[in-house]
Amino acid sequence: MAGITTPALSALSAVTTPVQTVLSGVNTVKGTIDQVRDLTGANEHRAERQLADRQQSALNSLRARQDADSVALRANVQNQADQIATNAAADERKRQQALRRAVGRTRAQLGSQGISTADGSGEAILLGQMQEAGEEKADADRLNALRIKALEQQQQSEYQRNLLELSELQERQRLERLARR
Repeated sequence: MAGITTPALSALSAVTTPVQTVLSGVNTVKGTIDQVRDLTGANEHRAERQLADRQQSALNSLRARQDADSVALRANVQNQADQIATNAAADERKRQQALRRAVGRTRAQLGSQGISTADGSGEAILLGQMQEAGEEKADADRLNALRIKALEQQQQSEYQRNLLELSELQERQRLERLARR
């Protein structure tokens, strides 16, 4: 029986060697394909990570710029509000001094004419001057309030513009991520 098995094994060996060679080639091709897929997936992952990093950097840059702009604007608004308050106080002092001078001048004129400031006409003249000064102060206060309101609106407008810029950037980034998929 040993004589029959040797030729059969030789024939089987002759067939299995080419099959093993083909299988070895298929395994090599499969391994190469797997490596290419891994590299492609790694490149895609790397590209997504780079996109995310770039977008985060742009977002951080925008926020930093907006924060710096907001700090500068708040300081500017505060300086302008302080200037308005200082000017208002100086104007009020000038109005009070002018009123005292006008009242003194009026009393002197009325006294030189023999009219008492405690009388009806003298008192009416002085009250009219004081009322005028009060109206001037009310006008100045309204003007200062409008100036302060304009500064607050400027600050609010800047805040809204910053929100809009941030929203626009985030939306562009979202669309860019969707386009890459």
